[in-house]
Amino acid sequence: MSAVPAISVVVPLYNKAEFVAEAINSVREQSLAAFEIVVVDDGSTDGSAEIVERMAGDDIRLIRQANAGVAMARNRGIDAAQGEYIAFLDADDGFQPDFLAGIARLIERFPSAGMYCTGYTRVWENGHHEESTLPEAETGAMVVVDDFYANWCNGSFTCTCAIVVRRSVFADLTLRFPAGEKLGEDQDLWFRVAECHQVAYLNSPKVDYRMAVSGSATHSSVVDDELPCYRRLSERLDAGRVPLLMERSARRLLASHLMNIARARLSLGDVRGARRLLRDRRALAHPIYYLRTACAVALGALGLSRKAAS
Repeated sequence: MSAVPAISVVVPLYNKAEFVAEAINSVREQSLAAFEIVVVDDGSTDGSAEIVERMAGDDIRLIRQANAGVAMARNRGIDAAQGEYIAFLDADDGFQPDFLAGIARLIERFPSAGMYCTGYTRVWENGHHEESTLPEAETGAMVVVDDFYANWCNGSFTCTCAIVVRRSVFADLTLRFPAGEKLGEDQDLWFRVAECHQVAYLNSPKVDYRMAVSGSATHSSVVDDELPCYRRLSERLDAGRVPLLMERSARRLLASHLMNIARARLSLGDVRGARRLLRDRRALAHPIYYLRTACAVALGALGLSRKAAS
């Protein structure tokens, strides 16, 4: 490798005293040292920031702010980071020891990419774990993801903590995490970056993503309404701002999202809400899933009517 990339790691922190030291140590124990660790404490009240202070060293910067949400904390870290590349690590997750080295190999292989990422492992407290990668690529392969949406339709093959972005990408000030949103704010940014920059991918799980952590936005969350990130994707599609190569798969992903919501509505007994989503023309972009969901809604409505009559 001609030059070692300088990678800043941004860690948004809010009340993760139980996990934050482990997360920071997962960066410190990398086979390729991080350029810096930028911890943005988002108004923690459980002593999380004090734990970081006690771990202080030349590699850590602690920034404190009043509670403003994870998006604003990450954005603050982006603006403060000094490395050529910016990684993101939530305070309850962790890097595998060779994550940054794997990213460095990707950078060397695909120097013009704007976003670099790997697979990840979902980890539960009981020890159960599931790996998320690209099933069609060989294990360990380094590839370019030409159509981010097509691959995202088949499952989340990467996650925020497995993504590194070239800092120059953020010269576009519109490319930031949307403030005030608790679900999908990370997807929103990755969608928009992937629409205008090459995405390089290492097909190996290099990050541990802790599941079912109390207090996290995704813990026990049921998505029963269209997320803002998908509304904005729909707007970009209508305005012709999604690259032609990705347009069909973006519409298919949007349709899947709407049908997932319809199923969530049905599970909550809201047949009318599920039917309303079936009438949305955007849902037709994924015909097979549409028909399966329509059948599920019809059967669910029949079951609820029988239950009401009994």
